Amino acid sequence: MQDRSASGGDICAAVTGNPANFGKAGSATLVNPAVLNGWGVRPTDYQSTFTVQHEIIPRLSADVGYTHRTFHGFFVTDDLTRPGASGFYEAYTLTAPTDSRLADGGGYPIVVYVPTAAAALVPARTYLTKETDFGPARDSHWDGVDFNLNARLHNGVTASVGTTTGRSFVDTCATATKFNNVVPATGVVAGPDPRGCHNVEPFQTQLRGLATYTIPKVDVLVSAVLRSQPTVQLSVVNTTSGFTGTTSAQWNVPNSVIAAALGHLPPGATAAGNTTIQLADNGHKVYADTRRTQIDMRFAKIVRFGRTRSNVGVDVNNLTNTNYATGFNTTYAYSAGNALQGGTWANPTSIYTARFVRINYTLDF
Repeated sequence: MQDRSASGGDICAAVTGNPANFGKAGSATLVNPAVLNGWGVRPTDYQSTFTVQHEIIPRLSADVGYTHRTFHGFFVTDDLTRPGASGFYEAYTLTAPTDSRLADGGGYPIVVYVPTAAAALVPARTYLTKETDFGPARDSHWDGVDFNLNARLHNGVTASVGTTTGRSFVDTCATATKFNNVVPATGVVAGPDPRGCHNVEPFQTQLRGLATYTIPKVDVLVSAVLRSQPTVQLSVVNTTSGFTGTTSAQWNVPNSVIAAALGHLPPGATAAGNTTIQLADNGHKVYADTRRTQIDMRFAKIVRFGRTRSNVGVDVNNLTNTNYATGFNTTYAYSAGNALQGGTWANPTSIYTARFVRINYTLDF
């Protein structure tokens, strides 16, 4: 479909890449028959946990555990029209804005791959297959340490407090540049992009606590739960599954700037348009400023009348009315010289639910 201006000129760019398959037979992703059946084909994970428990004093015990979890059997999506990926792409480099909110204060190079003009004219043929078709399997694992204290005191108080500290490690560098890195959700072909292939998360700690007490004579149960979770990672890049996370740093760069870096406009781009570049990758992570901490409480009473028994409870969610952010602005505004510092990027767009009370009533016959 073409849209013509009053002067008769075309103002729409040519359709390239996977969208060019629209309406054509066989445009769906092809699937390697080897991933459809057989032993050990599905993604799997193995977990090993070692735990030591010790009674410190009567009614107070501690346990420490170490967990190692590994992940295997990943699938990737390739483009069969660009075998081996090499030779079908050009690359240009942009410099991230200088901004204290970005990793390392910004200013790092960003290499972006675009198909050559000849490669862009050929409709993509997406192909789902095993990652090991292109090289050694990725190293993907998680290591963590748990620590818990459990108390059952004489006066009816039961309490537990603990922490979990761990981090994940994913390395796909052995295969990341050997296929076309098609994002399954969008069909966008990212090319042989190694950004994010070596992803080592920082150690993160979660704190949790629980306490319960039944008030004598009135027989009222009082309980409280504490959760304190690490800060949210604002942006994640993974070359085999696309960009994921609670938000991203979508930098809308004018195509005129890209043309200056590449030497010409990318295929399908218009001089007056923009191209979205992801500013953050797994080597340049961005996190929110605060931890996510909240306290929930419950008060419950069993009321007996004749042959019936009623359980009346009051739940108080978010007792301290904490208001940590749960959503963030995803667009990083472009400006010459970075005068806007990204505009409103990473500003909160939603916060956790305010404190509320819920009454529960259960009748047993």
